[in-house]
Amino acid sequence: MLGILKLMLLMVIFGICTSIGMLKAKTYDYRVIELKKIKSALQVLKSKIEFTYEPIKEIFQEISKIVYDNQENIFGETVKTIETNGVTQSWHKAIEKNIYLNQEDKSTIKMFGKLLGKTDKNGQINEINLTSHLVDGLIEKAENEKNKNYKLFKTLGSVVGIGICIILI
Repeated sequence: MLGILKLMLLMVIFGICTSIGMLKAKTYDYRVIELKKIKSALQVLKSKIEFTYEPIKEIFQEISKIVYDNQENIFGETVKTIETNGVTQSWHKAIEKNIYLNQEDKSTIKMFGKLLGKTDKNGQINEINLTSHLVDGLIEKAENEKNKNYKLFKTLGSVVGIGICIILI
């Protein structure tokens, strides 16, 4: 009876360690996905600014629906506080709330918000093009980090779980 209980405890420990490794590995995946969504959103924003005269708030609401399927996102978060805080401050707060982006991603994307809605149409389009180019670089870095670390953390979780189990035996 004691042996079965011990075996079950070891299996639970192994499962927890493996799960933690998988969760950590998934953060790299989520970062790449988020950056790609931001890139798509910037393309939609560019098209809307170029061909329509809709206000930023309406464009952001539409981006939230189209690109993110109304899930929590930086564009939806910006819309929530845009009336009280203004575009730039709302954009910065929304980016800080994002858990998938690292500091480099956040600072790069925040730069875009400084001129958002403050320049003419051509200025906005140039700013979107610049940010889009910078996001391409971030996507490439994120994919490299994912390729390098994804398998590492999956394996590390399992190895730590096995190590703990061996120590407890």
